Amino acid sequence: MTQFMEATAQSASIFEDLTTLRIFVRTVQVGNFSEVARRMDVTPAMVSKRMAAFEAKAGQRLFNRDTRHLMVTEVGQMLYERAMRALLELDLAAEEMSSIQDTATGHLRLTAPAMLGQAVIAPQLPRFLRDNPLLSVDINFSMEKLDLYKGRIDVAVRIADVIDPGMIAIKLAPYSRAFCASPDYLRQYGVPLVPEDLMNHSCLITRGSSLNTRWPVKREDEIGHVHVKGNFTTDNGQAGLLVCRAGLGVMMCPRWMAEDDLKRGTLVEILADYLPDNRAVYAVLLQRTGTSAKLQTAVDFLKNCFAGMR
Repeated sequence: MTQFMEATAQSASIFEDLTTLRIFVRTVQVGNFSEVARRMDVTPAMVSKRMAAFEAKAGQRLFNRDTRHLMVTEVGQMLYERAMRALLELDLAAEEMSSIQDTATGHLRLTAPAMLGQAVIAPQLPRFLRDNPLLSVDINFSMEKLDLYKGRIDVAVRIADVIDPGMIAIKLAPYSRAFCASPDYLRQYGVPLVPEDLMNHSCLITRGSSLNTRWPVKREDEIGHVHVKGNFTTDNGQAGLLVCRAGLGVMMCPRWMAEDDLKRGTLVEILADYLPDNRAVYAVLLQRTGTSAKLQTAVDFLKNCFAGMR
């Protein structure tokens, strides 16, 4: 029993110094003592000394070093993931304690898909910042699906049909899509009448986290897919829209992106009966027991941004 208590006390002592723990987490993320020192406004010698002492207390090598780089070990990676979650919970506790006030304060971290965020959220940011002068806002418009734990992100905007378990998901808007082409293209190559017809057309391919060559189609209440191909691929929806508008292919895109073209007649919607409706736009938060004024303000802001989307 005495040996067990001594071992428990020794392992617990590793986590008594939160400053060192934060330096460890930042070092894993950055991979360089000098850059960690710069970001935390301390000296590189202090960071190096703290990490050496931290490894000595842990009794394990947490980093493999060469002359220029640090690589986290398997043990270090395990410790990093646990430490990140612990520090995040402590930060959330501090925020929730301060949220007794009705005013949103603190550092708000948001992320959203790049095209959607730039088109729908970015125009509303100036007013949001003016209305919440005590908030410091860090927003990331990214093609990547960022990890909320590792990025210490408060709210993520996700386009999805299913949200990962352990998250709170608040629906902001439906995410309708449209199959479309220019009138000139359809006059020249004909109008696809069923999804399989797309296999004989030049389809404009978009690339996000993966290449989108399987287009979803809805038949009655089931979602299936049709394989498509074409001679143009892009990771930018606006570029795809320009090519589609020029009569060079068929495009599947978010309805909000093509809405103006569809109204003007520069693009024509096709295969409307086969449009999938399984996706939506969500505000996603980490599971927690309470919601701070900061988070509530962020969710209300996002609801306002997406209020007109259909």
